[in-house]
Amino acid sequence: MKLLSTFALAATIALTGCQSTNAILENQPIELFNGSDLTNWTIESNGKFHVSNGVIKLNRGTGWLRSNDKFSDYVLTIEFRFMEEGANSGIFIRTQGTMHEDEKGYPNNGYQVQVMDTLEGNALGKLIPYGAPEFQHTFDLEALKRAYKPHGQWHTYQITAQGETFSIVLNGEVVSTATNIKNLDGHIGIQGEFGLLEFRKIEIIEL
Repeated sequence: MKLLSTFALAATIALTGCQSTNAILENQPIELFNGSDLTNWTIESNGKFHVSNGVIKLNRGTGWLRSNDKFSDYVLTIEFRFMEEGANSGIFIRTQGTMHEDEKGYPNNGYQVQVMDTLEGNALGKLIPYGAPEFQHTFDLEALKRAYKPHGQWHTYQITAQGETFSIVLNGEVVSTATNIKNLDGHIGIQGEFGLLEFRKIEIIEL
């Protein structure tokens, strides 16, 4: 009887340990950029993206760089820096692969987190709709001013998409939130908008 109890206890511990390990593995970061090439990405509309010295370089141009896979609920971490003052780009999230019929070749159903070297107007960190349904958006300019770094320095976005809510953290500061988000999955992407920028460490943790 004691022997049986010992076996049962050992089995329970083993099972619990296995479940914990699986839970940890399920929350491991997925590297979307391997640091070497654009495997698992597609360049749309002749965007000017290439990899050199472990970073994705955006050399002006338009179009966008689209993840081959779609994702739903996740925390996206992406590092970027402006290579000139006023450089302009954007991060697409939960964005469909359909396109505007114009020369820029941007998607027409998704959301863009602004990546522009400015604290005014459509400032860094704002959420911009690209044909997606209406949503509610809050933006904290004072948090952006605290988080901002001049061109040439690396910025870090942590963008959380969970259900109908987005949260955008720049360099540790919450700069934007959005609710009533209706696209519940889609591609991740980088926009080309005539700017010179670099990107590295693109990874997600699925929720």
